[in-house]
Amino acid sequence: MVKARKRLILACDTCRSKRTKCDGLRPSCNPCQVRGLDCFYKELPSSPANKIESELAIVNQRLDYITSLLTKQPKPVQEDQEDAAALSSHEDSPFRLLATRSIMVVLDLEPDFPQNLIRLERINFLMGSTNSSDARFFFVSHQQTVTALAAFSERIHAYYPILASNFTEEYFRVLSEPLKPSSRACLVLLVAAVGCAVAHDPTSDRENPFFATALSSLPLVVAECSLVTVQCLIFLSIYYACLLKPCQAHDYCLVASFKIQNLFKSGLQGTDPEMLELTYRSYWAVLLLESELSVQLDVAKSVIWDLDNYVPLPNCLHTWQFPSEELSTSPGSHSPASANSARSTRPDQAQSFFLAEIAMRRMLHRCNSAVTLGPTGQSAYAPGVAIELERQLDEWYDYLPDSIRFPRDSSQHCANRIGSLSNFLRVQYYCCKLSIYWPAVYQAMQDGVVEGQLLSHCQRFFDSYIQLMPSITFAFHNCLIHKWTLFLSIFITTMVVLKATENSCLTNTSPDLLHECLFSVTTAGWGSEINSPSLTIMQQTLSQRLLDYKNCKEYDCEVT
Repeated sequence: MVKARKRLILACDTCRSKRTKCDGLRPSCNPCQVRGLDCFYKELPSSPANKIESELAIVNQRLDYITSLLTKQPKPVQEDQEDAAALSSHEDSPFRLLATRSIMVVLDLEPDFPQNLIRLERINFLMGSTNSSDARFFFVSHQQTVTALAAFSERIHAYYPILASNFTEEYFRVLSEPLKPSSRACLVLLVAAVGCAVAHDPTSDRENPFFATALSSLPLVVAECSLVTVQCLIFLSIYYACLLKPCQAHDYCLVASFKIQNLFKSGLQGTDPEMLELTYRSYWAVLLLESELSVQLDVAKSVIWDLDNYVPLPNCLHTWQFPSEELSTSPGSHSPASANSARSTRPDQAQSFFLAEIAMRRMLHRCNSAVTLGPTGQSAYAPGVAIELERQLDEWYDYLPDSIRFPRDSSQHCANRIGSLSNFLRVQYYCCKLSIYWPAVYQAMQDGVVEGQLLSHCQRFFDSYIQLMPSITFAFHNCLIHKWTLFLSIFITTMVVLKATENSCLTNTSPDLLHECLFSVTTAGWGSEINSPSLTIMQQTLSQRLLDYKNCKEYDCEVT
């Protein structure tokens, strides 16, 4: 019996695809060399690994894993792990806790709880993505366009004032002409889409005709590098943030970040004073937006902070604002001709808020936690640093003008009276205080002992939480742009406070007002407003923890 000859696998992939004879020469066969083609070979199937090779492969994998950890966190690691109180680069702030697996375990959550939230958001977007096939059929009433612009001016542009002073005329002109794909048409449509979103608090982006039409110009926006395309990307990010889709909002914010940096580095920002001013505002808007979206989770970040010392601060005295007050007085004022763009009726407030936001973010970026490194490389709470940080924060507050100043005492606080902008600054003020004094609480929880200055600083942490909750609850219901990040702040700060109250050494440090505050915190009824699977999970988790806390306190009262 004649044995069948084995066929050697010598031919390269290029020759196989062209059905030509191959001599099997490596790394490049002669036929490919003659024709000037790239030569590729299939990987031969590896022989089954023996026991030693398998064990070596496992060792190599573990070495790669350890190397990656050392690269991410270059601080010295104690082999005996006795330094349990050391604060990592993420654990030094309560608003970065979701980025750490160790803190998730401390809070009795799954280690991959944050990753699950992101996966839920990504999957949810794919299941409900927008279908723009009907974008060419664009029919909206004039009243709808006016309402959208008025809502945008009042509830969005006050936070991110990046539009030109003549935008109202351009808005109505673009919408009155046949719509052709362009970056300017996209900008106008996105402004209307965001305005429509905040006016109606939508449950689905498919219900927004402006947005569906704007998507037809998206390829041009991605391809161009101009101020208009940066503005488009900013409003795309804001639109998804309003829809409680943080992953998509963050994605577009990153693209805007890289475009605005390229605009400066390539010298395309121009020399016209008004265009330069709008470019500066757009840079700071991207920086603020990216900082807000990425503060909680371990997500990709750009290097936009590398330019903050070189880009001038904005001058928002000539800020666009839609005169919505005039539109409500008479039907005749609803025409584009009567809706003339003018300077903002509150230029001092717009300028002051934007600059206060930038100053706050710069302060947080430079240093926001009282953590210091010891001689052995371990990190620990530094009370002296905490006092200095609070002094800087109070100095920031003292410079706030009356138009945006907020009362620091919750007994004097009325969010409806001070307005949404001032209330949002108040939220950031007390969130910053929580960040400053969180390491003191974490140190006490790990050491099991609290006394002296550490005791005083733990009490300041709890006092800041008490002051924060009324403002942040109002902001969650009122500020649609930051609704997702605000709820994350409510979730993580309350979870941390609940865990801290379980610690025996901190039981007597928390004031009675803290227990009253926790009893008053409720997420009941918020589920109807939450169109986000991640927020739904957090809402359910927090509601259960609050219920357990109340039941425990009621049981303790009955026993005593």
